[in-house]
Amino acid sequence: MWQNNRYWVALKHHYSASLDTVFKQFRLGAAIFFTGMVGVYSGYHMESSWPQEIILAISLVVVALGFLLAMLAHIRMVIIRIINFIKDR
Repeated sequence: MWQNNRYWVALKHHYSASLDTVFKQFRLGAAIFFTGMVGVYSGYHMESSWPQEIILAISLVVVALGFLLAMLAHIRMVIIRIINFIKDR
């Protein structure tokens, strides 16, 4: 009965994705993270002003979002590998 639950089916579908698809998500998160880091580096080397603060604030948000996306994809890859390991036994 619980196997027909829509949340269970959604989780099963989410963790049965191919590693190629999830790795693309990881690469996207890493690219966003490093783009934000470039913004932080650029903002850090500007002279002190309001635009510097705005650039740093936006860049830190971009860094946080990229990091979150990359880490969620990485955790998903680990879970998929564990599930595949258990299935193969």
